[in-house]
Amino acid sequence: MKDLGEYEEVTKYAEQFDITNWAFFMAFDNEFPIGAVTVVSETKNVHLLGGRDDISVLLDIRVDDRYKQQRVGTKLFPMAVEWSKSKGLKQMKIECQNNNVQACKFYHKQGTVLGRIDEYAYYEEIEDRDEVQLIWYLDL
Repeated sequence: MKDLGEYEEVTKYAEQFDITNWAFFMAFDNEFPIGAVTVVSETKNVHLLGGRDDISVLLDIRVDDRYKQQRVGTKLFPMAVEWSKSKGLKQMKIECQNNNVQACKFYHKQGTVLGRIDEYAYYEEIEDRDEVQLIWYLDL
């Protein structure tokens, strides 16, 4: 198991980036946060954007373990899509890894297409060296 939350904290994004062109959506059970999605466009230093101003990146989507398999992600994902469409963007791009099979199945079910595989994307990162980067795309 890999806790991706230990790598990035959403509350600190504004310290690293200009989040003017970002959107954050959350799901709640009463007042308890159970899921969230972060989507990004037109931001310097976000390498997944690749310098393009016609795409968004689904930077993060996560659901509390106690709420998985309850369609929380399925309700959050379209929020990212609709936000991207409302900005007139052409595609949404999503990074995933080969060891996150659940995420791969989820993105496929959402209509995304696996567009790129990079076996050496994490080569410089010793503990992640065996992971393969998968880039999914959704035409908007």
